[in-house]
Amino acid sequence: MTLINAPLIFGLVLAGIPVVLHLIMRARPKKLEFPALRLLKARQTSNSRRMRLRHLLLLLLRIVVIAVAVLALTRPSLPPARYGLRPWEWAALAVVIGGSVGFYYWRSGQLASTSAASHVVRDQRGRLRTYSVLGGLLAALLLVGVPWGFRVQAEMTSPREDTAEDIPVAAVFLFDVSESMSYRHENLTRLEHAQQTAAAQLSVLPTGSLAAIVSNAGDDEVVFQADLAGTQSRIESLETRSVTGSLNSMIKRAIEAHVDDRRRVQQDLGSTAGGSDLFSREIYVLTDLSVTAWQQPDESGLRDLLVQHDWLQIYLVDVSVEQPVNVSLSSLRLSEESTVVGRDVFASVTVSATPFAAREAIVEAFTINSEGREIPIGAPSIVNFTGTPPQVTFRVPASADGSFQQGVIRTSTSDPLAADDIRYFTFGTRPRPDLLFVSDNTDESKYLKNALQPEELKRVGVLYYNITEVSTAQFARHTLPNFDAVVLINCRRPDPSLWSSLTSYVRSGGALFVVAGGGTSALDPARWRTPATDELLPGLPVTPITIRGDTGQLRIVENQHPIGRGILQYPEDQTALYLTPFYKCWTLDLTPDAQTLMILKAQIDYPVLIERRVGEGRVLMFASAVDYLTNGGQEWTDLPAEWVFVPFAEQIVQYLTGGSDQRHNFTVGTPVDISVPAAQRFSKYLVARPRLRQSGGTLSPEDTSLLITDADEPGQYQVRDTDDGVSFESAFSMNMIDAESDLTIMEDEALTEILGKDRYARVRDPEELQRAVRVGRLGVEVFPVLIGLLLLLFCAEHLMANFFYDGEPAPEESPAAAAAG
Repeated sequence: MTLINAPLIFGLVLAGIPVVLHLIMRARPKKLEFPALRLLKARQTSNSRRMRLRHLLLLLLRIVVIAVAVLALTRPSLPPARYGLRPWEWAALAVVIGGSVGFYYWRSGQLASTSAASHVVRDQRGRLRTYSVLGGLLAALLLVGVPWGFRVQAEMTSPREDTAEDIPVAAVFLFDVSESMSYRHENLTRLEHAQQTAAAQLSVLPTGSLAAIVSNAGDDEVVFQADLAGTQSRIESLETRSVTGSLNSMIKRAIEAHVDDRRRVQQDLGSTAGGSDLFSREIYVLTDLSVTAWQQPDESGLRDLLVQHDWLQIYLVDVSVEQPVNVSLSSLRLSEESTVVGRDVFASVTVSATPFAAREAIVEAFTINSEGREIPIGAPSIVNFTGTPPQVTFRVPASADGSFQQGVIRTSTSDPLAADDIRYFTFGTRPRPDLLFVSDNTDESKYLKNALQPEELKRVGVLYYNITEVSTAQFARHTLPNFDAVVLINCRRPDPSLWSSLTSYVRSGGALFVVAGGGTSALDPARWRTPATDELLPGLPVTPITIRGDTGQLRIVENQHPIGRGILQYPEDQTALYLTPFYKCWTLDLTPDAQTLMILKAQIDYPVLIERRVGEGRVLMFASAVDYLTNGGQEWTDLPAEWVFVPFAEQIVQYLTGGSDQRHNFTVGTPVDISVPAAQRFSKYLVARPRLRQSGGTLSPEDTSLLITDADEPGQYQVRDTDDGVSFESAFSMNMIDAESDLTIMEDEALTEILGKDRYARVRDPEELQRAVRVGRLGVEVFPVLIGLLLLLFCAEHLMANFFYDGEPAPEESPAAAAAG
């Protein structure tokens, strides 16, 4: 036990004052002449014993009151342990008290029913009270006190090294610098509030202390410094970062740094110190405790580490706001990352609000021209927050010069967390792709053609694709390299020369889409099995299968493929595609290097959309139909008649023509891979970054793409070469991680699951932090318990003094006796 005000312990001498007063001022008997002397002598023995006992009890109470008062003023503290009673101990104590009280009243009732004299009954009741109290105390000691003592002793068998407030401290201040810490409240961001709290704690560290300042930015090393002034400047230089790691991993690094430093100190001290440490070791985690900053479940093993190194104290300084107000934009989506000249792009965001934010928000969008000016896109959208977070969509015009289009979507009113009020977007604009449609019957290609290039738009001069339709017999008249992609639809008996031409075309970098189902008559599998098809196609048709029972349903099996990813980003497209019925498909003999992108789920799974890379080109094959004609009275699928056929066809052609290969929108921290065509190779480049910053780099001659790994700030980026005679440019946008808008605070149960029970202290203000640190360094302070005990003893002493001379009430005199008197 440690005494904070140790000199006051000498005040225990004052506990002897009641003894002295009792001996000096003890009442002496007086001689009285009284006629009924014999009656007084009869009661003398019992009265004297009772009075002596009460004198001793009152004396004991007064001594204990003074002793407890002095002990409370010394403010003792005990080593950390669970000093409170556990539930079963409380239950045992309640049974003992109830048993003692019940026994007293039961036995008292028996005494009252006897015919003994009243003074004898009172004497017996006095002894009964004494026996009941002493018996209850003894039972409580045996059933509760002894087990409690053994339990507390077990928890204190391996205490930390004895410390005092003036012993140096080795402290790690770990700051959460994620974007959520930029939330502003009472004119301070959460990071600024954390900096002030840390600076105040740093200023009260004892002389000779060490401190290390780290953050969860991921690039900080835990280095203890004796220069606390320099440490203070390090705290002031901290800023929020868009890319951060988990607090779990940083706490683990801080623990390992403490372990290494403690081992070094012990080695320096040698055997003379008995393996002790010169420092009290602490970790301060200053965070808003948002759930996104923690890894759940924990994979760092923090619970086991803290059990192993129980000499280490962790303090979680909670700087969060209890009722945050925030409107955020998230889930930015573009209808396509690379569009064609004349086709607009739809950009959408999800708008969310915390329960305490305004129920309405205004969202607006802008494009950014070459001079950096913002040009509004349509009228602002007003959203109301009722139920599911609403989505806002803007129609963004494509760039007229065939380059890149960049813009922003943001809320028109600011809130305490400004970082999530804006989203940046970029998309490319390329010339219209040239497509060659080859089929036996042009009616079999009209559904796919109309899905890609609607006739209504073509009549008004709006063109998305340049589509050339030819029959199988006319195929040889066209030069394939002039087309970006070739679509082969239901060619029943193709000539071997067709396969040879297509193989050469794909090998040199062309794209081919082969449809094997549909039409009014089935294809001939024998004409699809040639040496060229073995080299070209991802699968060879075997036989058409009619799905029995329930219809087949399409399923995406490659979620990360550009086609699957493009469909999955719109849940409504995915749902509609999955609900579209399929009645027939071809079974395929797949090549070893074929990749299945989609399957038809029926009694068994049939590969229905497969891909194969051939040379520098790619081949997609669809084993069902893209038309709505009947083959022998049996339809293949309802897909061409459904609205989802349009995005389905668009995703396939986008992939074939290279539109899906270009990505321009990323989340901070994601590597950006920019493809560089062979005709535009360069050796030096320049990257224009947000806040008018620039950085340069070099590209090796053998590299076919430029990899940028340090785009860790939200905003717009442009890349251009600096070589003479080369004209290369690209652009992309980086956005904040959507999860940073989640201001949900970690619950104590989740923190306990990560750090372990009683292995950390959670505080909200500097005063509470000081109290927690005092307990961590010196132990559990028992001042509140002693004050409560002192009040209880004062009440007992007062009660004992007032009822010192209790006696049975005198019987009331009857009216007749009063009259006779």
